[in-house]
Amino acid sequence: MGRTALVYLVPGGDGVPGTALIVSADGTARALELPRLTVTADELTGYRAVGAPGRTAGGPTATPPRPQPSARDEGRIALERLCDWAGRAVMEPLLKEVSRGRSPGGVPAMVLVPMAELGVVPWHAARLRDRRGTRQYACHEAEISYAPSARLLCEVATRPAADTRQALVVGDPTRDLFHAGQEAEAIFRTFYPDGELLGPGTATPAAVTDWLGRQRGGVLHLACHGEVRQGRRNSAYLKLSGGNLNAEELTEGTARYPHLELVVLAACSTNVSGHGYDEAYSLSTAFLVAGARSVLGSLWPVPDAATSVLMYMTHHFMCRAGRTPGQALRDAQLWMLDQGRRTPAGMPADMVARVPLIDATDPTGWAGFTHLGR
Repeated sequence: MGRTALVYLVPGGDGVPGTALIVSADGTARALELPRLTVTADELTGYRAVGAPGRTAGGPTATPPRPQPSARDEGRIALERLCDWAGRAVMEPLLKEVSRGRSPGGVPAMVLVPMAELGVVPWHAARLRDRRGTRQYACHEAEISYAPSARLLCEVATRPAADTRQALVVGDPTRDLFHAGQEAEAIFRTFYPDGELLGPGTATPAAVTDWLGRQRGGVLHLACHGEVRQGRRNSAYLKLSGGNLNAEELTEGTARYPHLELVVLAACSTNVSGHGYDEAYSLSTAFLVAGARSVLGSLWPVPDAATSVLMYMTHHFMCRAGRTPGQALRDAQLWMLDQGRRTPAGMPADMVARVPLIDATDPTGWAGFTHLGR
């Protein structure tokens, strides 16, 4: 798969230190002791109690509201503390270990399997010690993907690439995510004009599953609401027109979608488990089980305006630069972090106008998205 290592992150407890179990591409395995890697770390428990700011509904306003202290501020503070802890406790020693002996210039490519509550942490956004006065994150130093288990990763690795690339783009099916609708329209017209676009009234669960059954090498982009209900029968689902698409429908039925190249879940909390944390039963992993080679999903309720720009740039890097889904997401996140970022030709004017408003110091808008699979 072109990856440097598969890494299980195992939390410590009862006198046993946390561990990174590192399986290298040559098949050797070694354990890296991480004494501060526990699920009871103050930064992790504090973040889980507060959560991150959400993807908000509605459209643009004529006058931006004055900032007020709110749960959104608490969420950002908790997220930044979590990213600081993730860097100090895990990613700095892990990157040093995995990069040992590598030639200068290249970056390691890791697949992480976070165990238990460690699955809620955006490890790619772990903050590293400032270098030369610039803020650095783990994604600056490595390509980081995720998997729920080595078994599923091995299964995904055997899936061949499709010879064709069909596309279905879904945008704002519930009519209350203004920027999601613009996002879908822009991605469809710029990158997949020969595909299909569904929106309010047409983006029904039946229409999406019908397309999944017909595709023979597809890209599915879903810009909509995502919901997670812990421990419920339908634990995670996407809100579409006239109904929901549940994770369980993708994994418990007989239908599988073996040609599916990529699923982009541009919605809230689509890589959050609704059945505990181990094996991470989320919408993202459900699509992997159902046959997708790659899935992009989110770890929290992502903000609408920033998400639309990030998703557009991810497709830009895939379609215009030939990058793989994981590489393209990383490129888009690094672009969001770049204070001197430039907009590509063809980006819609309304989206271009929002680019200068992106706050590169706020991880809420870029760090929520993860790559799973190939």
